[in-house]
Amino acid sequence: MTSAPRQVAWRGVIPAFLTTTVGMLPGFLIAGFAVQIRAHLDLSLGGLGLMIGLFFGTAAIVSPAMGRLSERAGWAVGLLISTTFTAISLGGIGWLANSTPVLAVFYIIGGLGSSLGQIASNLTVARCVDPSRQGLVFGLRHAAVPTAAILAGLAVPTIALTVGWRWGFRGAVLLALLAALSIPRNGEPHTINPPPPRKDGRPRTLGTPMPLLVILSVAVGLGTGGIDTVSSFIVSYSVAEGVGESAAGILLAVGSVCGLASRIVGGWLIDRKQHADLSAVAAMILIGVAGVVLLNIGGLPGLYLGAAIAFAAGWGWAGLFTFLIVKDNPEAPAMASGITQVGKYLGAALGPPIFGSIADRVSFAAAWWFTTTAFVLAAALILYVRNKRP
Repeated sequence: MTSAPRQVAWRGVIPAFLTTTVGMLPGFLIAGFAVQIRAHLDLSLGGLGLMIGLFFGTAAIVSPAMGRLSERAGWAVGLLISTTFTAISLGGIGWLANSTPVLAVFYIIGGLGSSLGQIASNLTVARCVDPSRQGLVFGLRHAAVPTAAILAGLAVPTIALTVGWRWGFRGAVLLALLAALSIPRNGEPHTINPPPPRKDGRPRTLGTPMPLLVILSVAVGLGTGGIDTVSSFIVSYSVAEGVGESAAGILLAVGSVCGLASRIVGGWLIDRKQHADLSAVAAMILIGVAGVVLLNIGGLPGLYLGAAIAFAAGWGWAGLFTFLIVKDNPEAPAMASGITQVGKYLGAALGPPIFGSIADRVSFAAAWWFTTTAFVLAAALILYVRNKRP
């Protein structure tokens, strides 16, 4: 009696989850430890924003190159190089960063690791998971990002306020090294879904035309920038609306759990139905629009309900989007992910500063309408691509 074929090679998938999580820690830890780092390094708010911008901006710039590197070197090598960059970044910040320029150098290195880690992780799921299970696994993979945010939040009271902020980065180095040790040195035995064979030795080609991938990258940037403003400012906005600081923090935590759960449930539903397209991504983004409008104009009840909707729908589409990009580009999923990821990181780098500037100079209400507009434009571009796809 023959055994059933493997559907998920967890020996490859779990290291991908770990790599994605630790790759985001430099960005989340500086946000969580902002008060302590600013005091120790005499860093202004503008300087803090610059570090975060360098992290995400570097990741955006190098994403296409990292996609090509992952395709050529393979998912296992990509994960290993990513965790190496991340460990260097975290260790450099934890032990060597005594000035703003030095801190900036290690945030650039961190951006390299994060970019490659995201793309190599997508390639890992594409190669180590049967297509019938990829929806759920991509949902789990994208849940690693809010997991990193949760870890950074827990590190504030347990590490930064007890033994010092540097130990948070030093401890994260151990997580990066554990992730590196978990990566198989040879990915071939764990590959379930190999790429289609090349014809006549030609290079692997994209299934989605490049102009449409660029439009999708812009859409992802608008969508990511929109939801990142919600996660970045929901606490400040709630307090300004009369919610207590503790309750505002709980609202952020509950919203994050809603976003995490929606990514996993959405992936599970894809696998159950074995059907999904870009219209579902646009629909989720538009549901997120309703949440943002509700939290903006609905008073305190609208704030609570709108935040939950915005997090669940505004974050929930990421795994579905990646699943569709990989599905449409079976020969070169990492290359395609690298192109769309440019927009993702640019949105993360630019969205919150623009929102904050509008909130400072005009009002929170105007800033939320900016977020609403970004979501609507993202959905419109995605529907445009859906109608133009061959």
